[in-house]
Amino acid sequence: MNDISTESLGWDLIGWDSDERAAHVTGLNRAEILRIRDLFPGRDDDLLETAVYEVPPALYPAMRSAIPHLEFRDRLEYQIGGFLLSV
Repeated sequence: MNDISTESLGWDLIGWDSDERAAHVTGLNRAEILRIRDLFPGRDDDLLETAVYEVPPALYPAMRSAIPHLEFRDRLEYQIGGFLLSV
């Protein structure tokens, strides 16, 4: 995805339940990704667009501080990643 314009990208924060179903999904925009990307120092890309990144509970407070509308539900495992928007 590195050659794709960021206007063609979207991002989701997904909470997976114990049955590996996406039980809680929050869409994020580019401005929000720019506020949290530095919380993922091991990332391979600038905008979290080429992989799915685990969001451990230790990051929840910092992510809520950067993006106040975020909600994290109990007993879900969260990941964040980018995807190509439908054109």
